[in-house]
Amino acid sequence: MLVQMDADRVRLITGLIAIEHDLLLGSLFSNDQLVSAEGSHFSHPRQETFPEISEALAKAGAPDLEPLLIDLENAGDRKTIDAAYVAALTGIKRTLEVLQPTEQEILHAVIATAQEAQRKLDPSGTTAVADYQEAWGLLMAARGKLDTLVFSRDPAIKTSATKAVLDFDEVLMLAPDPAAKAPVQFDPALIGKLVTSLEGRLSST
Repeated sequence: MLVQMDADRVRLITGLIAIEHDLLLGSLFSNDQLVSAEGSHFSHPRQETFPEISEALAKAGAPDLEPLLIDLENAGDRKTIDAAYVAALTGIKRTLEVLQPTEQEILHAVIATAQEAQRKLDPSGTTAVADYQEAWGLLMAARGKLDTLVFSRDPAIKTSATKAVLDFDEVLMLAPDPAAKAPVQFDPALIGKLVTSLEGRLSST
C-alpha cells in the first residue's frame, strides 16, 4: 500500500531528475565536444525546468540551486566544468535531503520520468538524434535514482528497486549511442513495457 504520497513533492523530485538529465547530457557533450541544436545542455535547467519548481523549493527550505547552475553555464575549461558539475549535483542531493521524499514518492518520480522519456521518442520507431538524446538522458537520470532505493531498510522497497534496476538496464542495453549522428532506431514500446513493470513493482511495495 502506498503511504505518505505527496503529489507536489513527486513533482519537485521529477523536476530535479529532469535537471540531472540535462547536466548528464551537458557533461557528455562537453567531454566529446558535441553541442545540441539548442546549445549547451547546461543552460537548459534555468531555461526550462528550474523556473517551474524554484518557488516551491524555496518554500520547502531547499538551498538555492540557481547560483550553482549559473556557475556551470559559465564554466569554460574542463577543470572548471567538472568542479561546477559536481557542485550542482551536490546541490541537488542536498535539496532532496531537505525534501525528505518517501521511497514511494521517488518511485513515482522515476515512473513519471520514464513516461516523459517515452514521449520524446517517435512512435514510428525512428527518432531524431536530439529527441533521442533527451529520452536517453531522462532514462539514465531516473535509473540513477533507483540506486538509492536498492539499500532501503524496507525489504519490499529494496526488492522492488533491485528488480527495477534490472528492468532499466535491459532497456538501456538496447539503447543506441546518444552520440549518434543520424536518426536512431529505438522502439518506444520498450519504455512502455518498462513503465508497466515499474508500476507493478510500485503496487507491490
